[in-house]
Amino acid sequence: MEQVALEVFLRKPSGKGGARTLRREDNIPAIFYGPGTEPIAITVGRVSLEKILKKQTSENTLYQLTIKGGTEDSVKMVMLKDLQRTPLDREILHADFLEVSLNKAIDVTVGLRIVGKAPGTEKGGILQETTREIEIRCLPTQIPDAIDLDVSALEIGDSIHVQDLQLAEGITVLSEPKLTLATVVPPVEEKTETKEGGEEAVEVAKKGKAKAESAG
Repeated sequence: MEQVALEVFLRKPSGKGGARTLRREDNIPAIFYGPGTEPIAITVGRVSLEKILKKQTSENTLYQLTIKGGTEDSVKMVMLKDLQRTPLDREILHADFLEVSLNKAIDVTVGLRIVGKAPGTEKGGILQETTREIEIRCLPTQIPDAIDLDVSALEIGDSIHVQDLQLAEGITVLSEPKLTLATVVPPVEEKTETKEGGEEAVEVAKKGKAKAESAG
């Protein structure tokens, strides 16, 4: 599981005006909170956070958050729970950091990744990934970047369901066991017009044209 170090600073909540001032200074207002922990207003440098997000390989990255600005620095293990952006240019407006315990299981959503090539596709079948993510429960340090779906045995008509997954010990899948994740469906049959049918259609068209001309 990926872990990233990030420095943030204490701030005094000062409403929308204060938040705008922070953004003009290239900082982002944020909040730190967790079970049994009072929310703490913090600020994080825009450049630092955006640099991390660009390199991020998973939405479930663990952050070693060093909070500065108090009588002494404090280090917290957190996950980025929410990120608010502007609708057009996607500029970051606010970030929420949730404290997690490395010894307590949490529920997270993890993406699926197709691995291998389904034999059924070589026979004209079409591989469909019907579900792109599932929910699991595990320790924060056990969260996988993605869950691999090995489709190398799928023939036409075969599917992979949640109950078919083989995951590491300590990871529990919370999604419905019979939920289909990927399947190989038969090829779509194209309707082709026969020569006889085509000739008949032309003949009907000619008769219609002749009738219209005689009427005129």
